[in-house]
Amino acid sequence: MDIISIELLTKNLPKTTEFYRETLGFEVVTKNQQEVTFKVGASLLRFTENLALETKYHFAFNIPSNQVESALGWLNKKVDVILDADKQSITQFKDWNAQAIYFYDNNGNILEFIARRDLKDNSSGDFSGNLIRCISEIGLASNEPLTIAEQLIQQYGLNYFEKGPILSDFTALGNHNGLLILSKTGRNWYPTQHPAQVNSVSIQFISNGKVHTLHFN
Repeated sequence: MDIISIELLTKNLPKTTEFYRETLGFEVVTKNQQEVTFKVGASLLRFTENLALETKYHFAFNIPSNQVESALGWLNKKVDVILDADKQSITQFKDWNAQAIYFYDNNGNILEFIARRDLKDNSSGDFSGNLIRCISEIGLASNEPLTIAEQLIQQYGLNYFEKGPILSDFTALGNHNGLLILSKTGRNWYPTQHPAQVNSVSIQFISNGKVHTLHFN
């Protein structure tokens, strides 16, 4: 599964534009008074302003498999990295053979840089925003994650992520390149104390060679 784009809401479009363009260095593709779109590797990240927004999103970006330490040094100059349960800046996901770094954007959204060793996608030199490969995860909250998962599998031909888990309150669909992260409403997004909330998101993705658009809220 490859995520072509995700469309999210923001309460403050100017501040969001500033954060992603100036802090993270993302290229602005289009911008008007209502929305802004950034190029993030092979994906597009779009925000539309909604002044009534109260929810928070969780989404992740793939980075080169060998760049997590360099990415941490880069991020430390720009944002406050979120420590995990072990008070570490880099989270080790042994089951997924991956390492991740978490931080907030200007909206309080929980962002993640994840280096997946199974992709063997190494890169030389120091990390920069240009090395971000794609948007690789988007979190979706519902009261019945497994029910939603089965519906998405039937509708789009997706599969449960081969590395799991398949739990009543948490599961993932897709592969190392792109994942839909399904969480039960109220379950905290790791490694924060922010509970997953139902919110509005549109995802365009490729599965089994076909382009699909999923509107979720």
